[in-house]
Amino acid sequence: MHEIKLQTYWADCDPAGIVYFGNFFRIIEQAEEQIYIQAAKPRQKLLDAHEIWMPRVEAHAGFVSPIRNGRAIRVRLHPQFKGEKTVRFDFEILDDETGARLASGYMTSVSVCRAKFKATPIPKEIVEILRGSDT
Repeated sequence: MHEIKLQTYWADCDPAGIVYFGNFFRIIEQAEEQIYIQAAKPRQKLLDAHEIWMPRVEAHAGFVSPIRNGRAIRVRLHPQFKGEKTVRFDFEILDDETGARLASGYMTSVSVCRAKFKATPIPKEIVEILRGSDT
């Protein structure tokens, strides 16, 4: 499990100052990107080196409470490998101050060979980074 602290901004919000629901998936992707940054392995360089893409193929979010503009949040990501080609990121979004759960859900990615656009095993280096302390 990875836990990433992020800040919300006005640009994330609707006119009422509440994080717009579509931005939840951007927040999850930002937290995923932080995993690679913390491992000192830029995600794009890894994808380029292994000649793959990792498109999203499924996403779901359940909203518990609004996230207000300017709030610090914590995103807990639990990468779950489904075979050797698919990773599902189960997530929780928590209020950093109170610890209250604000949302939960998942986002699934598949490793795809760039040349053939066919599913291919996730490179070991990427699996190790995503597993982090869970290995």
